[in-house]
Amino acid sequence: MKKVIGLCLVIVLSSVSVFARDGKRMDKRNDDSSKRYETMVESLKLDEKQAAEFRKINQEFADKMKVEREKAKVVRDKKRAEMTAMRTERDAQLKKVLTEEQYKLYQEKMAAKKIHRKGNGRR
Repeated sequence: MKKVIGLCLVIVLSSVSVFARDGKRMDKRNDDSSKRYETMVESLKLDEKQAAEFRKINQEFADKMKVEREKAKVVRDKKRAEMTAMRTERDAQLKKVLTEEQYKLYQEKMAAKKIHRKGNGRR
């Protein structure tokens, strides 16, 4: 019982530290990008007007890229849902054709394939 509680405690503490790190990582990315821009402004020897325009152009680009990434995520999620529905429909059709034992064996084989595809199985 003590081992189980200890294991749970370790898992909880590990996950808390991971979440804390992710927030810091995002802040660091923002800091890094602004430092990169400043370094670029200095290395290109831009005057104040050019530097302001340079920052504006890069910020507009970053905003557009963020929008495009969000659009791609929506499309990806939609495709995933469509494919899941197709698999569910296929399984329902197969269940009508196969006996209960055959369908169970089919599910086991598909689960084994899934594990193998993810690299958890031997090749």
